[in-house]
Amino acid sequence: MSFFKPFGDAAGASSNGKCACYMVKLMKYKKWAIFATIMTVLMLICEAYAVVMLNLLNMVPTKLFITGVVFLIFFTVITVLFYFLGITKKQKGKKKHLMNIRRFIAVLLTLCMMAGSVYIAFVSNKVRKTVQKVTNTEDVIVAMMGVYVLSEDPAKSIDDVKDYTFAVMSDYDTGNTEYAVKHLEEKFGKALTKTSGATITDAAGLLYGREAGALIVNQAYAQVLPDTAEFKDFESFTRLLYEIPVTVKSDVSPTPVVVDNVPADEVNATPTPEPGRTVTNDPFVLYISGSDTRSKLLDKARSDVNILMIVNPKTKQILLLNTPRDYYVANTAGGGKMDKLTHCGIYGIDCSMSTLSNLYGVSVDYYAQINFTGFKTLIDEIGGIEVESPANFKTGSYTYVKGMNEMDGEKALAFARERYAFGSGDNERGKNQMRVIKAVINKMTSNNSVVLKNFSGILDSLSGMFVTSLSADDINSLVKMQLDDKAKWEVFSFAVTGNGGMDYTYSMPRVKAYVMYQNETLVKQASGLVDKVMSGEKITEDDLKPGA
Repeated sequence: MSFFKPFGDAAGASSNGKCACYMVKLMKYKKWAIFATIMTVLMLICEAYAVVMLNLLNMVPTKLFITGVVFLIFFTVITVLFYFLGITKKQKGKKKHLMNIRRFIAVLLTLCMMAGSVYIAFVSNKVRKTVQKVTNTEDVIVAMMGVYVLSEDPAKSIDDVKDYTFAVMSDYDTGNTEYAVKHLEEKFGKALTKTSGATITDAAGLLYGREAGALIVNQAYAQVLPDTAEFKDFESFTRLLYEIPVTVKSDVSPTPVVVDNVPADEVNATPTPEPGRTVTNDPFVLYISGSDTRSKLLDKARSDVNILMIVNPKTKQILLLNTPRDYYVANTAGGGKMDKLTHCGIYGIDCSMSTLSNLYGVSVDYYAQINFTGFKTLIDEIGGIEVESPANFKTGSYTYVKGMNEMDGEKALAFARERYAFGSGDNERGKNQMRVIKAVINKMTSNNSVVLKNFSGILDSLSGMFVTSLSADDINSLVKMQLDDKAKWEVFSFAVTGNGGMDYTYSMPRVKAYVMYQNETLVKQASGLVDKVMSGEKITEDDLKPGA
C-alpha cells in the first residue's frame, strides 16, 4: 500500500474525493502529466505502426503474432502505470528518490518500446519490399550485349571503333542485335558498317579473319565459343570493349516448337502452377538456375547450374535433381533440335524450364535464378555452411578434406565451381552444387533464428542478383510454415549422367561441340523419383542407387 502513498493519505475519503484529489494533483503537476501523455501517445503510435507493418508482412505465424501483441500490451500497461505513479507532489529524501526512479523507469520503458517498435516496422517493411522486388519478374532478366575487338587492337574506348566494320549474327538473337546496333548508331551519330554471319561461329570467324574490326554479340552467345576447338582461345584472343544492357523484351525463340507431338502452345508457354494449388499444401517443382554471369544484373546467359527441386510440403521431403550442363537435350527454342542444356539459358529461363519439363515428363512450376555473385552473398548472410566433400582436393587457395568442411561464401563458391579435380568432371561438380544447396537448406530450416535475424539481409543482398517466379505470398507462406511447424526436412540428391562425345548443336550448328549423351535408364529412374515425391510417396536412400 505504501507504494501508492504519494497520491494521498486520506484512506477514509470517498471515492469522489479521491478522484478530485488526483485531478488536482494532475493539474498541479501538469508539466510531468503533459510529458507523460506525449510520450505515451508517441509510444502507442510506434507500436500501432509496428503491428500494422508486421501484419502486412504476413510472414509471422498467428500464434507468434498474437503472443507478440500480448507482450506489447503488457509492457505498455506497465509503462503507463509508471507514468501515473510519477505524478506526485514534491518529495524529499527517499520519497523523492523513489519518484525519480519511477519516472526514469517510465521513460526508459517508453524509449525501449518505441525503439523496438520502430525497428520491427523498419525490418518488416524492408523485407516486404525486398520480397516484392525479387518476385517481380517484369523486365528483370535482360540481355547484355558486348562489343568485342581482338586483344591486340589499339582501341581504348567505344568511340575509337566508330569507323570499324562490325560483325553481327543474322539468324540468331536478331532483336537484341538490332537494339545494340541502334544504340551505337545513336551514340556515334552515324550508321554502322556491318557484315553478318548466320551463326555465332560465323560472326566470330569474321572477327578472327580480320574481315571485321569488332563483333557485336550477346555475351551469352560469346560464352559458348570456348566450347569449340576453333574458338577455344576466344577469351584470351579477344577483348570486351563495351557493354550494352538490353532492358526491353526481345523474341529470341526463332520458331514454334513441336516436341514429342506436344502442341506448340503448350511447349512454348511458361509453365504455371494449377489454379488452387498452394506451396504449403501441394507439391511443386522449382527450377534452380545458376547463371554464369558475374555482373550485378541477371541476364540471359548459359545456365551452368540446372537443378530441379521437387518439394512436398506434406511429407517434408525435397529431391534435388541435377542435369549436367552439357546434357544433349531437345531445345524447345529450336524446334526440338538437339542442343546442350546450358545453351537453353541463352533463350531465357522459360526455354530451360520447358526443356527439362519435356526431359523428365513433369510440370516445372517455378524458377529461381541466381548468379555466382548472389550465390556467395547468400551463404555469407546465413553465417556460412557445413558441406560434405566427397574427396580431398584443392582449388585455387582453398583446400577441402573428405568429410565435413566449414565454408563461407567464397569457399563454397569455389567448391561448387570446381570440376577439374574430379575424374567425372562436370558430373561431380553438379553433385557438389547439390551438396551446397542441401547445406543451405539444412542451415536455414534447422535454426529458425537464422531466418528471423538475417532474412532481410538475405533477400536485400540478393537484390538484382536473384529473381524468382514464386510470388511474394508464396515466399511469405513458406517462411510462416517453417517458423510455425519448425519441421526438419529430408533432402535427397540424384544426378543423371551419360557418355561424352562431339556433336552438332542447335546454338552452334556449323561446328561440333562437346556434349553428354543421355543415359536413358537414369533419366527414367529420375522421372520415377520425381513422381514418387510429387505423389506423396516417401523415398529413401535405396531409391537413389543407380538402377534401383
